[in-house]
Amino acid sequence: MILDSIRISSYELRFRKEYINAKFKLSNRKGWIIQLSSGGFTGYGDCSPLEKFSLETLDQCAYALEGFKLSIDSNYNIDLDELLYLSKVHGENLPSVQFAIDCAIYDLYSQLNQLQFNKYLNKNAYSNISIAHYPNCINQSFDGMILKIKIINDNLFKNLDYIDSILDNYKCNIRLRLDCNGSLSLDRAIRFCKMLDGKSIDYIEQPLNMQSYEDIYELSMHTDIPIAIDEVIVDIESIEKLLENSIGDVFILKPMLIGNIDKLKKMTELLSNEEKRFNISSLLESNIGRLAYVHLASALNVQEECGIATNVFFENDLCNFPKSKNGIISFDNQFGLGINEINI
Repeated sequence: MILDSIRISSYELRFRKEYINAKFKLSNRKGWIIQLSSGGFTGYGDCSPLEKFSLETLDQCAYALEGFKLSIDSNYNIDLDELLYLSKVHGENLPSVQFAIDCAIYDLYSQLNQLQFNKYLNKNAYSNISIAHYPNCINQSFDGMILKIKIINDNLFKNLDYIDSILDNYKCNIRLRLDCNGSLSLDRAIRFCKMLDGKSIDYIEQPLNMQSYEDIYELSMHTDIPIAIDEVIVDIESIEKLLENSIGDVFILKPMLIGNIDKLKKMTELLSNEEKRFNISSLLESNIGRLAYVHLASALNVQEECGIATNVFFENDLCNFPKSKNGIISFDNQFGLGINEINI
């Protein structure tokens, strides 16, 4: 295959209102889009490291993406394996770079082969995926709906009142995922979990700082609420360490922190073999990145509701994102990621 062009563009998304969690506040989100074109088709990838989460910076990503672009001569016939190798070389220690390049490569190749992105990765990919929702961002309710909420208040009683108000607001059966972003101490986390006894909680995500595995294990001894881990999951070794220490009931995979798509596949295989719950979650990327997540969740046969519908937080975006019905996103028959045009 001969690449006709490689284009790298910056983007900025604006939040509808300031995005707040226990670690930071955001009014906008910046990133880079890489486009690989060949034979009239274009593959897209989103590179958007997030401050406080990602180790790499936007400037570092820009240099690496340009390095990838300069490494490919015009009119040079290049194959899939060589492109993926170059993605690995230029994305070394920069997972958001490797994720973007990998996505653009697979998006382009799936179009050239007249397949959907998910079906190109796995012919037995799921035909639809389930997603989690966010309070005040949905116009639908249904039995079994999963709602994800951020725990940002230092007052445990105010958090409990907030949780009760959400549970009381829905006439249908719902379950809550509580994301603490590591903001609680061990004693407060134990108290909070005790206060949640009997409530419809799917899991509590990253309740403690992950510097102490002993504290996470101790918390698990005091509650039946499943504990989810996300920020430290960046490779197979990090999962193996968690498993060896009996840490975590649910494993949340953020591809922008992991990078290589083949590595992500091996991680899900390991978790499946260990009969562990896992899902894919957004790092507040553009719709281009989240479309890749939808297809990856399908290709990796993820059964959990995935936290990837964060498009509801943004005032603008780069392309359309599929609507869900009763928490289900189904696939159309478009090839690749199904991106026809982008606003950039």
